[in-house]
Order: sequence, then C-alpha cells, then structure tokens
Amino acid sequence: MTETGIYEQLKADLGYLQLGRAAECFATLAEQAREQQWSHVAYLARVMAEQTSATVNRRLAARLRYARFPYRRTIEEFDFDFQPSVDRKLVEDLGALRFVAEGRSIALLGQPGCGKTHLAVALAIRAVEAGYRGYFTTADEMVHALARARIEGNFASKLRTYTAPSVLVIDDVGLLPMEREAASCFFHVVSQRYDKGVPTLVTSNRSLPSWGELFGDDVVAAAILDRILHRAVVFNIRGPSWRMREHQALAEAARTADDDPSRPERSPRGR
Repeated sequence: MTETGIYEQLKADLGYLQLGRAAECFATLAEQAREQQWSHVAYLARVMAEQTSATVNRRLAARLRYARFPYRRTIEEFDFDFQPSVDRKLVEDLGALRFVAEGRSIALLGQPGCGKTHLAVALAIRAVEAGYRGYFTTADEMVHALARARIEGNFASKLRTYTAPSVLVIDDVGLLPMEREAASCFFHVVSQRYDKGVPTLVTSNRSLPSWGELFGDDVVAAAILDRILHRAVVFNIRGPSWRMREHQALAEAARTADDDPSRPERSPRGR
C-alpha cells in the first residue's frame, strides 16, 4: 500500500472510531514530525493530545448546555471592592470545589442585584469545568415543573432532573410565594439532595427567619432550612445593587452630555 493509501486508511479508521480531531490533524502532525524528527511515540502522543483536548472541550460544552446557566460568569469577574461584605478568601476557597466533594450547600442572601446569582453561577460553572454535572433553575420554574409532572404522572422522572446533578443552583427563592403543593415539591428536591450528600446553591432576597411565611408552613420551612443549612456556607450580602449602579452611571453620563456646552442644540420638532 502506498503512503497516500496508508494515510487514507488511517483517516478512515480514526473516523470510524469517532476520533474526529485525530483524523483531522494526523497528516499535518506527521509532516511536522518529519521536519522536527519526532520519534514515533512523540508523534502518537501529539495526535492523542489533540484528540483528548477536543473530547474534553466537547464534553464540557455538552455539560454547559445541559446546565442551562443564564450566562457565563467567573469568580474573577466579581467586584469584591463593590461588595466588601463578601469574603473574597472564602469565595476563592469555595472555588477549589471542596464543597462539592463534601456535600456542603451554599446560601446566598441579599437584596436584588447584589451579586448573589453571579457568585452561584460562577461556582457552579467552576464545578462543571472540573467535570461535575450542574443544573440551573429558578425556584418558581422548578416547583411549577414538578407540580405539572405530578399531575401528568411522571413526577419521579422529573424529580431526577433536580436531584441527579452534582451541583444544583436554585435561584430567586422567595421572589414569589409558594402554595402548599409547591412547597412540597421544593422539599422533595432539597431532602433527596441532602440524603445523597450533593450540594445545593440557593439565592434568596428573603432573610432565613421569613422562610416560614414564604413556604406557608413553619414546619415545612424548618425542614427545608435544616437540610440546606446543615454544614452550609451562608453569605449575607449587604451591599447595593449592581443594576442600580449601572443605572446611576448611565443617568450621570446622560446629564454630563446634556450639560456639555460644545454639544449642538437640538432643533425643535415641527408641528
């Protein structure tokens, strides 16, 4: 068989084995190997490294799609100077992901716009990048999906959507009040995740003592809090809103533009 024929056979075999990146790059790397006089082992290592990198990236992309994060955020992007009540060292320590292995949940409390969701998503994305499965939902979306599943007779299957991932983010707990059925669904998620020893990250604009009012039942609220808070890390973020800061910055920029004497006056509208 000619060298060209060998390359074609190799390419076909790599494609059959679903080693797509190796099939794409092996010929180019072979030319580079000849020029730089790589050993056969070094050449093989480079081809496999390319394939491994492509596989890792493809699997990460799949996990991120599954997780349904509303946006990509990182710990490094969080402005700790703007929110000094957030312990930077504690957040960075959580970024090492020991909380996942230890099954330690995280509760982020504070007014709307203070960065709760940013931190929850950033930590969950860090876990997904490390190979864990993550999932994002709002509290309202989750309990409505489970209540509908209970009516349709597939509650157990739908429940696994929220109990199977290694890291679950439940956003905006307390934004909307819950009926008894919704509170029951919420409890099932928290209880099963607690029993499995997997962490739940919750964000809420409600203080913990007011959760009894939120769930409409002090006993249910106590049971939920008992499971979430056992060995949990709790952040009480007392700073201002990011969105309000941006709004004020835009308003200030508009005022500055209006006061600029070099700006041409607008012509009055015709009647």
